[in-house]
Amino acid sequence: MGSETGISSTRSLSLSDLVRAGAGALAVSLIINWVIVFVANAGGIAPALEALNYGPVTFFTTLGVIGATVTYGVLARLSSSPDRLFLIVAAVVLVLSLVPDFTVIPNQPGGSLFAGAILGLMHVTTAVICVGVLTDRSADR
Repeated sequence: MGSETGISSTRSLSLSDLVRAGAGALAVSLIINWVIVFVANAGGIAPALEALNYGPVTFFTTLGVIGATVTYGVLARLSSSPDRLFLIVAAVVLVLSLVPDFTVIPNQPGGSLFAGAILGLMHVTTAVICVGVLTDRSADR
C-alpha cells in the first residue's frame, strides 16, 4: 500500500513547473504531428483535406495541449490524486475527440476514413505525450 497523496503533497506544482511541462508537451506533440502531416502529404493521403495540413494541425494541437495543461493544473490544486484523475479525464476527452475523425472527416472534401484515422493517430499521440509529461506516475502509487 503506497501513499495516495498525489502530486499536490509529494511535490509542489508551481505555475512555472506547469508552464514548462506544458511547453515541453506542446513542442513534442507539434514535432510528432508535423512529421505525421509531412508523411501524409508526401504519401498523397487526402491532399485536399484542409484538416490534414500544418495550420489546422498546429492550431488544434496547441489548443489541446493548452487545455490539457490547464486541466492538469486545476486538478493538481483540487485533488489529492491529480494524476489518476487526469488520466481518466484525458481518456474520456480522447475518446470524444475521435468521434469527428471517424464521422465528420470522411464526409469532408478530400476526406476519407483513412484520413480520419491519421488525424485520430495525432490525437492519441498528443494525449499520450500530455499524460506522460504532465503527470508524475510515481506520485499516485
